[in-house]
Amino acid sequence: MTRRIATVAWGNPLKGEPPAEVMALLRLADEGETRILATLADPAHETYLGKVEHYVVSVITMQWERPDSEIIYLAVAPEWQGKGFGKAAIMGITTEAKRRQVSRLMVGTGNSSLENLAFYQKCGFRMDHVRRDYYDYIQPPISENGIPLRDMLVFSLDVNAEASNRSSP
Repeated sequence: MTRRIATVAWGNPLKGEPPAEVMALLRLADEGETRILATLADPAHETYLGKVEHYVVSVITMQWERPDSEIIYLAVAPEWQGKGFGKAAIMGITTEAKRRQVSRLMVGTGNSSLENLAFYQKCGFRMDHVRRDYYDYIQPPISENGIPLRDMLVFSLDVNAEASNRSSP
């Protein structure tokens, strides 16, 4: 029997100073605390939390615009990864995008972030374009999986496409 454990508090965006547990999750998506705080303070962005009981297990930050909206951050606590919380966040955001009459969701990830590349494609995202040398500002340069982090790969998801075209991450 499969038990659904992924629940996301949609419609209740985070307001004010983020709790430490939320900042810890956001650091999984972006190591720059100044950049994270600036993103959260920007009124164009909304941040949603996924919880199990009183534990925050996932966070997603959105920039809502029409026709295309962007996922700025998506992070799941390491001990909760692989349990459907990332996919639940994508599904919840897709539902909210339809409600807001958004046509496409966009998300960018590093060329060396192999797990992220697989995850977004399993959720139905398709390669859209490359932002070459996007991560040049990171000094000293870093690498993941033995691959230098250089470019941002941008994916898009047609929110009106059939969900059956997506696989299970």
